[in-house]
Amino acid sequence: MVVGVATVFAAMAQEGLNVAEFFSDAYTGNPKVTLVSMSYDKVEKNGMRKYRSISVEDSPELADKIGRAVSKDGASAVSKEVSYREGQLYFGFYSMGGKRSARRYLLYLNRRPKGKEKTTLIFIEGNLSDAEVKRMINK
Repeated sequence: MVVGVATVFAAMAQEGLNVAEFFSDAYTGNPKVTLVSMSYDKVEKNGMRKYRSISVEDSPELADKIGRAVSKDGASAVSKEVSYREGQLYFGFYSMGGKRSARRYLLYLNRRPKGKEKTTLIFIEGNLSDAEVKRMINK
């Protein structure tokens, strides 16, 4: 199911990150994938410039590929909070750096350790602190 269509422009937001490929048109139309791409006018009131997400259900190969890309990007994060369960990355909050409105964040959740084959990756760019992003996702 595709909620929003990722475009070449959307992929540019994640330029330089290993996760960029997952926000491309390559996954549009895959019934096991939900892509969300919100436009500036939808997210700017929250201090964001870009919001992209991909959720994958019942596709362990793709979920593992996303997890590997997140781990690679996470290695160069300015700050991070991670949680492992059963030896797998379960949750990751990564501040990828940037200044003012170009601060970039990755949020990752792998539900496999809880018995559900679903993985979600979110990319956020905007004028937000780590604390503001955490407050937003906890709502």
